[in-house]
Amino acid sequence: MTGQGAGLEQPPTAGMRLAPARWTELAPGEPVWVESAGSGFVAGHVDEVSTHQEMLWVDFSVRGRRLLCGGDPVQVWTRD
Repeated sequence: MTGQGAGLEQPPTAGMRLAPARWTELAPGEPVWVESAGSGFVAGHVDEVSTHQEMLWVDFSVRGRRLLCGGDPVQVWTRD
């Protein structure tokens, strides 16, 4: 998989999966992969991280900015 498109298989550049409780370890601008309820992986960049709750804003260049909540059916992976 290359570019910003979605893919069902884990991209080779997917690093570590972060549980929502660890999203605070991410920094604005950091590249991530987001997998949403079996719909595939989409590349994005962290826009904003909530330090008090499990919430994360991710900017997807093609799809725009999206708020992720810890209870959402998503997985966030670092990008190598």
